[in-house]
Amino acid sequence: MRSFLVTALAALTLVAPAGDTPHAQSAPQATTQPATLNGAQRRASIDTWRRANERRILDQAFTLFSLPNIAADSVAIRKVAAHLVSEFSARNFATELLESPSGGPPAVFAQRTVPGATRTIVLYAHYDGQPVAGAPWDGDPFAPALRQVERGVAGNAIPLPAAGDTVNPDARIFARSASDDKGPIVAMLAAFDALAELNQQPTVNIKIFLEGEEEAGSQHLGDLLRAHREKLNADAWFFMDGPVHVSGAPQLVLGVRGVVGVEITLYGPNRPLHSGHYGNWAPNPAVAAAHLIASMRDRDGSITIAGFHDDVRSATMQELTAARALSITDDSLRTVLGLTRTEADGATLGERIMRPALNVRGIRSGAVGNGATNAVPTSASISLDFRLVPDQEPARLRNIVNAHIRAQGYEVVTDANAAASRTDRERIAFVEWGDGYRSVRAPFSEPVVGALAQVMQGVYGRAPLVAPTLGGSLPLFHFADVFDAPLITIPTVNSDNNQHAPNENLRVGNLWDGIALVAALVTELEGVWPVVVVP
Repeated sequence: MRSFLVTALAALTLVAPAGDTPHAQSAPQATTQPATLNGAQRRASIDTWRRANERRILDQAFTLFSLPNIAADSVAIRKVAAHLVSEFSARNFATELLESPSGGPPAVFAQRTVPGATRTIVLYAHYDGQPVAGAPWDGDPFAPALRQVERGVAGNAIPLPAAGDTVNPDARIFARSASDDKGPIVAMLAAFDALAELNQQPTVNIKIFLEGEEEAGSQHLGDLLRAHREKLNADAWFFMDGPVHVSGAPQLVLGVRGVVGVEITLYGPNRPLHSGHYGNWAPNPAVAAAHLIASMRDRDGSITIAGFHDDVRSATMQELTAARALSITDDSLRTVLGLTRTEADGATLGERIMRPALNVRGIRSGAVGNGATNAVPTSASISLDFRLVPDQEPARLRNIVNAHIRAQGYEVVTDANAAASRTDRERIAFVEWGDGYRSVRAPFSEPVVGALAQVMQGVYGRAPLVAPTLGGSLPLFHFADVFDAPLITIPTVNSDNNQHAPNENLRVGNLWDGIALVAALVTELEGVWPVVVVP
């Protein structure tokens, strides 16, 4: 399968037919001078610099990782933004904070114009992080610690290397947002340090866009992008977020699933009823909830809601082949997860990610264990999330699902108090939808895809796996609504990073790879990115 990917990616570097990529109209018909170094040589030079500066890079990382960055804490989040403005300014970027007219944390914007460059790229990351409440951490989430990991278990903290010394690349930095998503920001900063000190010049115009509320739902992002559209225009956006493949192989991701969540509450009697006296007579909302879920999804994960798939864009054979190639670790992953079977008769994970999904996040009704009583409960709540693919729209999905609930005999209401006080409460479904966002996917035919794969092969020494769709969801639709440019995700951090969970960590070797990748992108990409000639 790897030989197929290498061949396919090589083919992607051919000039695309006119009209394939409207955004390419701004690209002049010009060529650039070849890079002085090839990919392997540049990686070697960056690694040589990095080995002499590992302590310096880790000090920079620890300073950033120590700054609390919950988007809801407006004072703390703006301190992080100010720190990043200072860091990029020190590296000869023109920097500023971009505010959204509707409020929220600012975006950090930095740019550097390169004489003679014909392409402009934007490197995206987000500087906010997930809350740290919940299960305990092995230490303070904002007191970074370097730890060695043996067989998946973190050991004691180890000292930072002395100046000029190196650290085991398998060591991990434990801190909130170390991997999601401050680590890639450190990689950017270190890459520009390396290029400056090695006298290696970027060949593309560079823009940096660091979002401040990605983990809080990007509620103000659309307004911010529209307000600063001209300043943020570029030939391509590269999102440095998310993990590499679970096998450790580099990934180049063309899209993300969309997502929308919903909370549904069904009702029974207005007080708990003795199951001996009233069982099999009074409607049980927990049983009703189970039947409602079963009416939406079968045991193999197929969604059975009428009309749900009518607007699903079929995956191409090229996309399916690439998705199946991602499943090289399916068997070992089942073993690690303690699964004897997976849905759809063992279908590949990569292929299943290309389809919509209905996930039951939770069901709550009555009590279990020592708290259980022999009673018919008064209500049952269901929490669902739908993962969407192109061309599904959250607004249409809400209408389809609401219609399905009505078809099961319920009246859909949106006022919880009114629903709870109704005398016919057992026929009421209180439904509360989240905003959600749609799926975005770039086509394989984008000329930049093959160029990126070529650059990444030089950095990693092997062709990246091309994922048509990332399993998770990012708010890429905001960017797609505003900019006519390809949106490509380039993950760099380790897949076992505990993102969104206690003991989040970043493997040091992945940070080193990120530095080399950023350096290669800004120095090599223009030389291998085909120019589309628009008549």
